[in-house]
Amino acid sequence: MDAPARPWTMEQIARAAGVSATTVSHALSGKRPVNPLTAERIHRLIAQFEYVPDAGARRLRSGRSRIIGLAVPDVSHWYFGRIARGVEEAADEADHGLLVASTVNADPKRERRYLDMLRARTIDGLIYAASRTGSEVDQLVRRASGAALVLADERIEALPDVPSVTSRVAEGAHAVARLLRDLGHTRVAELAGYPGLVSTEERSRALHEWFPAALVLHGDFEVESGHRLTSDLLRAGVPFTALVAHNDSMAVGAIRALHEAGRRVPEDVSVVGFDDMEIARVVTPALTTVRKDMVEVGRRSGRILLSLLTGGDPADQRSVVLPTELVVRGSTGPAPDAPA
Repeated sequence: MDAPARPWTMEQIARAAGVSATTVSHALSGKRPVNPLTAERIHRLIAQFEYVPDAGARRLRSGRSRIIGLAVPDVSHWYFGRIARGVEEAADEADHGLLVASTVNADPKRERRYLDMLRARTIDGLIYAASRTGSEVDQLVRRASGAALVLADERIEALPDVPSVTSRVAEGAHAVARLLRDLGHTRVAELAGYPGLVSTEERSRALHEWFPAALVLHGDFEVESGHRLTSDLLRAGVPFTALVAHNDSMAVGAIRALHEAGRRVPEDVSVVGFDDMEIARVVTPALTTVRKDMVEVGRRSGRILLSLLTGGDPADQRSVVLPTELVVRGSTGPAPDAPA
């Protein structure tokens, strides 16, 4: 039988399957048991004749849209794209749609719009990846009070009861510091992220346990920021033999500035990043970095949110902290002034 020119309705699917429209609805929602053979026949017909459930009617019946939202600072950035991929996988597993929105580095107007969508039940729940913190962000997130909300990649201290999925960045920073110390480095400079972010503070505290005198400069996680900060250090004549950047983009910018100044990496200065972005493997020399599994951050965030929405096991709704891994490549070597 050839597929019709237009998608079939639920009633047509029901007649072809020899069941009621109610049975088709139950097979789609999973809320009531349906004979496995019957369900298989229904889903085969749905696929063949391209039946699409009426989202508006379904929302009226269930009070849910079966769409979740993800708000990230920059949807075009590799880092946040990896989070989005993981959330999409979790949403697909649960037969939910995903709306991805860019907040343009925490623009309050945009964030307010997406959080209001949550309050209006346009989306059932929201995964929020913060790029900055402060009272303004806290107030925005509080607009979603009472709704299903998960924080991805960054905790917000003012919202301790909101589940989050983060990485062991302090553990990664300790591994970096241990590597640099073993290579004989004592003069370290730090290219940190935005002040006030929990992850920024955790990394800095860990590094300063090993290098209390490390100079800290704050950037915006972009390549140009790493280039500018490193150039400033060189112009000021600050002595350092190692640079630790809070992400790979700033580390790549630092390497470029060092090359332009005639400094060799790693012979004169060792450089370390965070995240293990794709660029870390192709820059020259390849970048030593702390690997974070951003796809898994997104996947876990999605599963927690969906568990909250479906009344799942409370154990599946708790905050998660994922491991990190130090990946040593060519951008780190012995300090030039280390004893032979």
